[in-house]
Amino acid sequence: MRRPSWRVELMRVAQGQEPADLVVTGGVLLDVYTGERLGDWIVAVKGERVAYVGPWLDGLVGSDTQVLDARGQVVVPGLVDAHTHLFGARYSPHAAIPYILAGGTTCVVTELSELAYVAGELGVRAALDALRGLPVKVYATLPPLAATAPHLERHAPSVDAYRELFRDPLVVGLGEVYWGNLVLREDRRLLELIELAHAAGKVVEGHAAGARGPRLAAYAAAGVTSCHESTTAEEVRERLRLGYHTMVREGKIRQDLEAVAGLWRSADLDLHRLCLVTDSAGAREILEEGYMDAVVRKAVRLGVDPVAAIRAATLVPAERFRLDGEVGGLAPGRYADFSLVPDLREFHPTVVVSSGRVVARDGKPVVSVPPYRYPDELVRTLRSELPPVDAYRVRAPVARGAVRVRVVEMVTHLVTREGEAEVRVQDGWLVPDGDLCLVAALDRRGDGAPFVGFVRGFGLRRGACATSMAWDSPLLLAVGKSPEDLHCALTRLVSLGGGVVVCAGGEVLAELAAPVAGVVSVDPLEEVARREVQVDQALRGLGAVGPRPSLTVDVLAGLAIPHFRVCDRGYVRVRDGAILGLWPDGA
Repeated sequence: MRRPSWRVELMRVAQGQEPADLVVTGGVLLDVYTGERLGDWIVAVKGERVAYVGPWLDGLVGSDTQVLDARGQVVVPGLVDAHTHLFGARYSPHAAIPYILAGGTTCVVTELSELAYVAGELGVRAALDALRGLPVKVYATLPPLAATAPHLERHAPSVDAYRELFRDPLVVGLGEVYWGNLVLREDRRLLELIELAHAAGKVVEGHAAGARGPRLAAYAAAGVTSCHESTTAEEVRERLRLGYHTMVREGKIRQDLEAVAGLWRSADLDLHRLCLVTDSAGAREILEEGYMDAVVRKAVRLGVDPVAAIRAATLVPAERFRLDGEVGGLAPGRYADFSLVPDLREFHPTVVVSSGRVVARDGKPVVSVPPYRYPDELVRTLRSELPPVDAYRVRAPVARGAVRVRVVEMVTHLVTREGEAEVRVQDGWLVPDGDLCLVAALDRRGDGAPFVGFVRGFGLRRGACATSMAWDSPLLLAVGKSPEDLHCALTRLVSLGGGVVVCAGGEVLAELAAPVAGVVSVDPLEEVARREVQVDQALRGLGAVGPRPSLTVDVLAGLAIPHFRVCDRGYVRVRDGAILGLWPDGA
């Protein structure tokens, strides 16, 4: 625990009795507490904290005081991303943080589910350790599940482990609890974890995609207090009316701002519980467009008042996690996190300060973050042996002709539904002609055989894509046109230690290595971005459709998204968790 002397130092600086370490002068202070723009106010910093904001005060500038001239600029609190997945975006957080800081984001709240799904308690503890001592404040929510379905719960931490982990100062809540597991199945373990979170003074994050009316009310009654899954203005209103802290996504996975931006212009709504989040940002987007600064810019382009947009990315998320005494606004005692911004409508910071230290100038980071060495137990964790090529062939009940099978039918690049298709039989084996592809799912560590089914609508004409980044599960996934292509892609994937691979005709066309638990790359952000582009370009060249074809493969196991998925035991119907076989009349 810090000695109280630092508080005494802040009080003395606030009264002009001692000089500050850093003083910002000449600018306009954006007060997110009142919405005012306060001209000729100064910000005085001692150590990592703000000591004083207000008109000029004699005694603040000493011989060692650094002075930042903010004339012609607005002093804006550091941006806060209240919901993201730093371990689920393929890059290492350490590679991205300098660029995240450069746009004015100084605080992030991240889920840890990706490492929990594949490594359980070890993964959670490793993630928390990786987030300590960084130039950006990173807080975390504990994953409530080690998978989104009971049959995939292979690495779940114990309740006692959660009790201990909730005492970690980086932990601010229980991560997104899928509503189906809670409301439809009344999962007792989840209910116990929710009670544990509330008893520890933590928040409980939600994921209420598809829930409405009584089910959404029941979800709130269970103790869940936020949701980031609204895709329409009416869904936002419904959640706000039920007391949910509601988050609007604009990032790699979903872009919902355009559909709901008009709410900020509604005179009849109090939006003090509506904030902006990324829910994950891609490497290329961070490098080319920015992070939360890009979200604020888009909100303003869509007609949101700049002050309202900034408040939704500072004070509102800070209040959500009860962090507003630390971050989210410029006031005495808070961390000295702020940017100097010439034009709020454009939001391109010239200077970014985090914890009283200049970390970026003119959109470029001036701090570096050393690569983090993850525990050896988390590196190259995939199974050493794969099933032979024949394991990816599907034998038909007849020697020739055609048979009817269940398929995963793509509705969008993320949403699926249950479908059926006639599949040609050749020499007793099913052949995925036309728009059908094989999909294989197998345990990433065990030695079991894969489930092999079919996907319609992915678009591949030849080749295959394999990934170890399957959402919400400890699985390896592959989608392709032939058993040989599936085996080729999976073989290369295992040799890399994880990531994503595209193959065709026995040749590797593109790959991105992610050897940390099979989900995190150790490459620089620029290299991750370059390889992601190559992977998706290779897939499009093979016929795949959608904005991010490799992401489509990742989410085929993700039970958080409707309606029909795959696992190593068969197809999974999301609404009830039922595991179904290949043959429509067989289950």
